[in-house]
Amino acid sequence: MSKPEGKSFNPILVLFAICFFAALLLSFTVNITHPIIEEAKKNAFSELGFPGMPELSDFLEYDVEKLPHGVLEAFVTEDKSYFVFKTDTKGYNGHVAFYVGLDGDGNYIGIKMKENSETPGLGSKVAADEYLAGFLGQKDPHAVDTITGVTLTTNSLRSALILASQSYDIIKGE
Repeated sequence: MSKPEGKSFNPILVLFAICFFAALLLSFTVNITHPIIEEAKKNAFSELGFPGMPELSDFLEYDVEKLPHGVLEAFVTEDKSYFVFKTDTKGYNGHVAFYVGLDGDGNYIGIKMKENSETPGLGSKVAADEYLAGFLGQKDPHAVDTITGVTLTTNSLRSALILASQSYDIIKGE
């Protein structure tokens, strides 16, 4: 079988061109979205407003590869006097994200439930300031009783506190 005249092309060049343009588009997308994602992270962190916590500019981002699985983000002051960890734990309906703030002694000084798919009205009881306040000033994730009917979400919170305490120990030990 002979090639049709005038329609000769090299499949390798075509494949190269497709890969080149795909990589170019991907690079362009990353360059556009990276600053937006970083700004969103900073805004989420600054909205926490844990009492007594320094400003965001006083925190350095810590490499989460050195921390237990389930810690998504870690921030620490240069003098290791304040820590904030974003954790991902399993709740009743899926994953639950918590921000946990600790002071230089490892005491919980702030806890906020963020992204979650817990049952409205039930799982949100764990996010209530009145409930979370019982953990503040504590080092023990079991310092407060479980909320009846919300055991899995409460366990998710406890897992987040354990992850934060373990991460604190790792960073403090360096």
